[in-house]
Amino acid sequence: MFKFEDVKLVQLPEKVLRNKSKNVELPLTAEDDLLIQKMIFHVDDSQTPQTKFRPAVGVAAVQYGILKNIFYVMVKDDQNNYIFRDALINPIMLSHSNHKISLQEGEGCLSVKESDAGQEGFVYRYSRVVIKAYSYFEKKEKIYDVSGYPAIVLQHEYDHLQGKLFIDRINKNQPWKQEKNSHLI
Repeated sequence: MFKFEDVKLVQLPEKVLRNKSKNVELPLTAEDDLLIQKMIFHVDDSQTPQTKFRPAVGVAAVQYGILKNIFYVMVKDDQNNYIFRDALINPIMLSHSNHKISLQEGEGCLSVKESDAGQEGFVYRYSRVVIKAYSYFEKKEKIYDVSGYPAIVLQHEYDHLQGKLFIDRINKNQPWKQEKNSHLI
């Protein structure tokens, strides 16, 4: 249904990435449904061997220049089983742990060119989050309680909806300093 050419990403310094997204009316319009299908195609295809896309585990609507509170995440384990897969519509973070985690190698983002400066360093996130959102696959409001790597990914995408990028969370003076009450994964 979709092709590589159908996916046009917005990258820094585009100002739309710094804007807060707006809630989506439910039930979904045909236009919003198509947007989510494109997000699913994009991320799912990016994890295949023959992909033309930069590898991804998630994408937010704003990354296509569309300010809607929608993101899609697909995380698999080493055996190719889904750990998390859904498009979250109108997500709200209900709670989070005090403990934080960071990926040892830091994070990346489809909206930040790999050659851009200032993206090296730990990006601390809550090790566990509870998010309420409308589930695209289950067609109902759900509570998502996630921890570890999937929690990092959901927070990364949730930040996009708030107009924030992972580079905003890096300590500019000491990018590789480990914070108290945190660990690296």
